Amino acid sequence: MNSKEVPSGSRVERKKEETKQKIITIAMELFKEHGVDATTMEQIAREVDIAKGTLYNYFPVKEAIISEYIQLTFKEKNPERILQFSKLPDTRSRMILILSTLMEGVQEQKEIFEKYLVYQIQNMISVHRDAGMKSGIRLLAREIIVLGQKDGEIRSDLPLDILVALFEFAFVEVAQDFYLKPETFNASETIESCVDLFINGAKHEEV
Repeated sequence: MNSKEVPSGSRVERKKEETKQKIITIAMELFKEHGVDATTMEQIAREVDIAKGTLYNYFPVKEAIISEYIQLTFKEKNPERILQFSKLPDTRSRMILILSTLMEGVQEQKEIFEKYLVYQIQNMISVHRDAGMKSGIRLLAREIIVLGQKDGEIRSDLPLDILVALFEFAFVEVAQDFYLKPETFNASETIESCVDLFINGAKHEEV
């Protein structure tokens, strides 16, 4: 094979990734224009110019497209977010910063995040849980918790995965409060309450 030729396997994978990105881009445009519920998988396939069966090979449901979009957004923004909270003095201020930032996104894209959160929660409690599907908040949670452990604020004898899950549930609780009680929702108050609950339940106890 000519050294300048691209292996066929690489071309296939690149084509798949290009198609996947096209699906996400067009689907998100349709969701924002028409709403998630009003947009069908058939419509997405037609706009992307692929067969409906091909679309299902990439994403089984619309919510899976949204989940992938959110993951990509987290991947893009996480380095900057980590840099921001690493400059803060303690776990409480780091958690408040991240949860406040995330809730700004939730409030800006209310329907998109509602579908995303429901899809994530369904996966978390499913007996057929997809171990490869993780929420975008997990990396941020791990970084904050590890920093807190190094600073002696968070216990190190608890499994990291459990602490990360509790962090995720703190975010879910804040978001749920927003969706269930939008008229009375107070972001700062709710976030601080959930953060204090997390800290007081996981902080390092002096002997």
